[in-house]
Amino acid sequence: MNDDDLITTLREQRGTVPMNTPLDQIVSRGRAVRARRRIPVAAAALGTAGAAALAAGLALPASHPGPAASRAQLTAWTVTREHGGGIRVTVRELRDPAGLQARLRADGVPASVTFAGQANPACRGFAGGGTQAQRRQLLRSVATVPVSGRRHVMVIHPSALPSGAGIQLTALFPRGTNPHGFNLALGLVQASQACTGG
Repeated sequence: MNDDDLITTLREQRGTVPMNTPLDQIVSRGRAVRARRRIPVAAAALGTAGAAALAAGLALPASHPGPAASRAQLTAWTVTREHGGGIRVTVRELRDPAGLQARLRADGVPASVTFAGQANPACRGFAGGGTQAQRRQLLRSVATVPVSGRRHVMVIHPSALPSGAGIQLTALFPRGTNPHGFNLALGLVQASQACTGG
């Protein structure tokens, strides 16, 4: 039997099958069945997309840049590893100092990040660096502000840190400012596991 014979046979039998169900009811039922089948597929697709986005965010730390500079971005702050080895830190709102601290440490920067008045008691000022003027110059070589007047953007140069030193970033909230109004103070501290993570 070929295709033409099969089609002819089916056409002849079509009239012998009674159709008591109205067409609108058949169409409505078909749409409902298709809709129920799509829900698990759509949920699985959304779950897969969410898991892929989370995995991408966790699998690309800035400490392991690919051919282009890698980037970790959150609403509050952004840490970007630059091609020259510098680490650009942009802080829009310091809501998660522990998260920023962990990110900097993952990028090889021994760091302590805190709010003013909540300093880490394990941190001690860095004793090296010479005179006060020499310490200021050392601090300028460790972190630069690439955009004049923007106190919330800095580039940290980990290779400029002297042996045994780490950085201390402190958010200062001047009186009478809104929660987003803050300044970042940068200093050098003695690197230790309890203070800077290493």
